[in-house]
Amino acid sequence: MSRFVVIGDGAWGQALARRIAANGATVRLVGLQASRKRFGAGVSHTTDLAMALAEHEAVLVAVPVDALEALLRSAAPHFEGHHRVATTARGLAPGDVPRRASELLHALTCVRQTAVLAGAADAAALAADEPAALVVGSAFPAWAQELQTALAGPMLRVYTNPDPIGVELANALASVMTVALGVARAMGAGAASEATALTRALAETERVVVKLGGQAGTAYGLAGLGVLADLVFRGDGDAFKAGADIAAGRLEAAVAHRELVAASHSLAARARAAGVRAPLLEAVRALFEGSLAAREAMTTLMSRTARAE
Repeated sequence: MSRFVVIGDGAWGQALARRIAANGATVRLVGLQASRKRFGAGVSHTTDLAMALAEHEAVLVAVPVDALEALLRSAAPHFEGHHRVATTARGLAPGDVPRRASELLHALTCVRQTAVLAGAADAAALAADEPAALVVGSAFPAWAQELQTALAGPMLRVYTNPDPIGVELANALASVMTVALGVARAMGAGAASEATALTRALAETERVVVKLGGQAGTAYGLAGLGVLADLVFRGDGDAFKAGADIAAGRLEAAVAHRELVAASHSLAARARAAGVRAPLLEAVRALFEGSLAAREAMTTLMSRTARAE
């Protein structure tokens, strides 16, 4: 019988643990505090990370990106070479040099069999058994297939992709790009303008992903286009709310979405350092800083020199 550890007992970690257990695996769900809550058949809760890692080799880390470094530093002494780890964090971990979750995992632990989990699914969709899809990005086919088998269900499609860097970057960029689309919608830009912004956001995501080490085409998969479309169709997530707040001049409310602010700054910085053209990413960064107004951003972007598509 398969045995998994899910580190992080928030809504997402719980949803993943239940999904894996539904396929017959035993799951240790690791949290910071003891809980008497019933997590479902096959799922046992613990605060003993060392014990959980000693008993299980397959690990999913389901904590926010800003909590990832502290978690990995505490877990590092308990990881061994046989552990296989998948991260779910979206964005770049804060620091002097903002890093992707898998970069941080490689830097702080001995783990080398890594994977990235992304896509058009969230805790609510999994809990409600709504149709959803995820992609496992990994350079280790056996680990990717193990995760695919563990997570797949009647209402959850799970795909694999051999480009973990591209999956991770596209997933992070999609949320930041959605802020710009939220601004456009709140300003009543219209369907044609939104469609234009969506295609430009996708093209820019592809440029940044490839320049930062991902593969061509990954941005058009579940981690990029899939997440972007999911956020746009729903229109009520944090990124859209932040965009609406920016459009209405409520900057204080917009910057309360700290993960989005941090992601816009760190991704823009990495794109700039790599010499890649990223006007939407730079615009979102400036909007969060308050150095660019929503109306000015739209005018600036629309007046850029036309290029070949």
